[in-house]
Amino acid sequence: MRATKSLIITPPDHSGRQVRDAVRRALQAVDIEPMQIEDPAESGALLANAVTDAIRVSDLIIADITRTNPNILYELGYAHALRKPTILMVSSENDSKLPSDLAGFQYVTYNPNDLTSLATQIQWIARSYAERASQSP
Repeated sequence: MRATKSLIITPPDHSGRQVRDAVRRALQAVDIEPMQIEDPAESGALLANAVTDAIRVSDLIIADITRTNPNILYELGYAHALRKPTILMVSSENDSKLPSDLAGFQYVTYNPNDLTSLATQIQWIARSYAERASQSP
C-alpha cells in the first residue's frame, strides 16, 4: 500500500516555517508523508510549476490561510479545483476576515504560541482522513 502524501502550504517566513515544521512532525508521527518542494532553481524549473506538480500528486493539502497570502490562496484554489481534501489552518491572532469563498469551510484555529496543540489537532484530522482513504476501493 502506498503512503499517503501531503503538502503543507505556509508563508515562507519564520512563523510560517515554524507552523510547517510542527505540522510536518505531526504528520510523520501518523505515517503520512509530508512532501518537500525541491528548490526549483537547481533544476531550472519555475517555483509555480514545482508547487502545482506537488499539489497534483498529493493526497492531502494542509494550508495556513491566516494572512490570506495571494500565493497560498492561488495554490489552495488549484487544490480545490482538483478536488483534493484540504485542512485549512488560521491563527487565533488573525484579526481579519477570511475571504468569503473560504468562510464556509471548516478550519483549525491554532495559537502560534502553542504549536503542540495544533500538531495534535492535525494528527487527529489527518489520521481520520488516511483511515477513510485506505478503506476506499
